[in-house]
Amino acid sequence: MISEDLKIVKKIFSILDEGIVNGYDKFHYEVEVHEGYAEEELTVERERVKTTNAETSFNGADLYSLVKQLKESALSRDENWSSFIMTYEQGGQVKTHFKYS
Repeated sequence: MISEDLKIVKKIFSILDEGIVNGYDKFHYEVEVHEGYAEEELTVERERVKTTNAETSFNGADLYSLVKQLKESALSRDENWSSFIMTYEQGGQVKTHFKYS
C-alpha cells in the first residue's frame, strides 16, 4: 500500500472505531464498490454477540467518500479490486484485505 492509501485506511478505521456507539470487542467492515454506489456491511461483536445493525454515529457519505478515494488510488495503479475489507479486534492489529474481480 502506498503512503496515501495508508492515510485513507487510517481515516476509515478512525471513523469506524469512533462511530460504533456502544463499543465493541471486534468489528468486520466490508464494502463492495460499484459505479456510483457501494454496498457495505458492518458486523460488530460485543461480549460474543454479533450484530449487523449496531448503532453508529458516523456519516455514511464520509465513509463512502474515503472508500471511493481508496478505490480511485488503486485504479491509478491498475489495481482493480471490487471489495475492501477491514477487521479489528480490541488490542490487536487492524487488518485489511482486497477482493479482486
